[in-house]
Amino acid sequence: MAPAAGPALQVRDLHVSFPTSRGPARVVRGLDLAVDPGETLAVVGESGSGKSVSMLAVLGLLPASATVTGSATLAGREVLGASEQDLRSLRGPGVGMVFQDPMVSLNPVLTVRRQLLEGLRAHAGRDGARRGKDALLARARQLLDEVGLPDPDRALRAYPHQLSGGQRQRVMIAIALAHDPAVLVADEATTALDVTVQAQILGLVRRLQDEHGTAVVWITHDLGVVAGIADRVAVMYSGRVVETGTTDALFAAPTHPYTRGLLASLPDIDDPATGAARDDLTAMPGLPPDPVDPPAGCAFAPRCPVAHPDCVGQPQQLREVAPGHEAATRCPVPAKTPEPQEVARG
Repeated sequence: MAPAAGPALQVRDLHVSFPTSRGPARVVRGLDLAVDPGETLAVVGESGSGKSVSMLAVLGLLPASATVTGSATLAGREVLGASEQDLRSLRGPGVGMVFQDPMVSLNPVLTVRRQLLEGLRAHAGRDGARRGKDALLARARQLLDEVGLPDPDRALRAYPHQLSGGQRQRVMIAIALAHDPAVLVADEATTALDVTVQAQILGLVRRLQDEHGTAVVWITHDLGVVAGIADRVAVMYSGRVVETGTTDALFAAPTHPYTRGLLASLPDIDDPATGAARDDLTAMPGLPPDPVDPPAGCAFAPRCPVAHPDCVGQPQQLREVAPGHEAATRCPVPAKTPEPQEVARG
């Protein structure tokens, strides 16, 4: 796919809902985001905030029961509502996805070789005559070598259960990058990995991004990963972006109470005030709102330590709080982040 003059991926007013016995569950409610070529956008938020569903909607991977409206463009090409044939042509050269659990995403009864070659064959005729078997196999070896597997031939012969978690994730990245996609979506790609392998995977994605100019959408709960890999951050809550900005700006001056609560919930070995070891964890009280009956106003208001009456009846709107930094809050933000509810260590 030719490089785009504008964003590699742009999503406008995306809505996603699923039918339930109580009515439609509105899991994404007016999502707007964009990521430029060579940029990494981290999408963060607790489970159920709509992070993964929004990207699956863009890729056309949601079940037929889902209702999806809005707009999503890859290199300026509309993909929402595209035919299955058009979507198949985009998956690979247009966008690749690394799913959270490679043991589930990889077929357990097929070798790595067969799974890699399947994707390569699907797009082998894009730039002329179809490539021969030997050429495709050489490309598969090259991909596994690029993602840091020490013995590509052994990995090609292996079944997924014969590889470690880190090796399986590298295979998934190789499959996603097989056609140099314009956009790479990584959904909790390092959550199940130990910290050493996690660091290797993050370094690998950065290196491949630098070499190919790939735009990366990194979906994660891990704010430590965000700090190390992302250029910008979009914080999602109840299907909407509630704060967005550069990583440095958002970590230095979080504005929305939800963002402040997420950062306050990070484990900290030492108390920043005293330097002494801490014996507690912090967490935000309450639960996310019911997607079948979301609040009319700020969805975070029932859990917010600084909420006031206007928050309940008024919809949240993003407003600029600093250049390139927006937050959807009407609440007065205290100078000091409010301490969330404490949860004792078990």
